[in-house]
Amino acid sequence: MKKSVITILTAFAALSATYAQEKVISPQRINPMPKITVEKWEKLSNQYGDDSEELRRYGDVTIYDDLYSGKCSWYCGGAVKSVTASSCLSPNNKFDYKGENAHDFNHESVWATKGKGIGESLTYTFEGKCPRITTVNILNGHVKSDKAWQANSRVKKLRVWYNNQPYAILALEDSRTLQSFDVGILGYNDGAKPDWTLKFEILEVYPGSKYGDTVIAELYFDGIDVH
Repeated sequence: MKKSVITILTAFAALSATYAQEKVISPQRINPMPKITVEKWEKLSNQYGDDSEELRRYGDVTIYDDLYSGKCSWYCGGAVKSVTASSCLSPNNKFDYKGENAHDFNHESVWATKGKGIGESLTYTFEGKCPRITTVNILNGHVKSDKAWQANSRVKKLRVWYNNQPYAILALEDSRTLQSFDVGILGYNDGAKPDWTLKFEILEVYPGSKYGDTVIAELYFDGIDVH
């Protein structure tokens, strides 16, 4: 009995030490939501070109470029095999809130947790041959409008688990923006390696003014080994 207690305490101490070593990462780049609709951005892009003076009059459109332009990116070679959520808000007649919505490249569809969200998570699975990841991009909250963003809770801290081991904590700002986190080099880029995972666990939230669920609109990646 005494030996079992010692074993448990030793394991707990090791896990606590691992958590203590987690690095806390703040966003290295923050891009605000564009001041124009996707429809107007598409019209101007087609009419004048992606880098036109006419389009730049409307400010930063990085988010639309990432999600809708089809420009060259990590996704030219990289791919997510699956996205699973630990829970999701029940669907209604108009919308669903499944985990896959966080990686569908549509800023108006969202993953929403069932309940407050603390301890809930998204798990992304990648094949061993997938190009390596260096950046995690997050549209935090229901970003389709200021009203929806305020009404629903947003993530304050996310724990990143790399292959089921605690790796880092992402400290998100409470803003209706795209937040980009430099996370080091993750993955293999090796077809002989097995599938690997990144899990994003909600540790803290910014409470919404109306609803109890927590929302992530998009969580996607950038990286290396492409082109």
